[in-house]
Amino acid sequence: MDSHQIMPRYNAWANDKIYEMCGQLSLDAYHKDRQAFFGSIHNTLNHILLVDRLWVARLKGDDVKGITSLDQILYKEFKELSLAREVQDQKFIELVDGMTSKDFGKKLKYQRINGKECEDAKGEMLITLYNHQTHHRGQVHTMLTQIGLSPPDMDVTDFLQSENSDIKR
Repeated sequence: MDSHQIMPRYNAWANDKIYEMCGQLSLDAYHKDRQAFFGSIHNTLNHILLVDRLWVARLKGDDVKGITSLDQILYKEFKELSLAREVQDQKFIELVDGMTSKDFGKKLKYQRINGKECEDAKGEMLITLYNHQTHHRGQVHTMLTQIGLSPPDMDVTDFLQSENSDIKR
């Protein structure tokens, strides 16, 4: 299994860990503005899902519908957001599993939210998506730490060594 196949699975695993911790929070703690880029844990998790949807739609060559800003709230309730996260993670795994090594080098034109026209290789787009997910999940990790919780280690190697990893080394 190559890194492009590992990363969506790692992403789903890491999201599961973060959402498990967030599910233990009070509504006040979960929605509190923590002075992060998107404010609260809830808003940051919404942003990650929103951008995942943008990149996956772009990679599939689909139009991005209904997304008008990067701070848009897709789901107001944690449970809805959590279920949507699980569905999106599975879609992402299926998308990447359906790609070949040749697909990673194919250029794709797309439009950013600000209207800027771009063209990148699909593999580069995937790297951007992996990096974005990790970056903002790290912000949530920090916010959880500031609350006094101890989020688990979530490096890729932790995933590969976990009992939940279906990846054979």
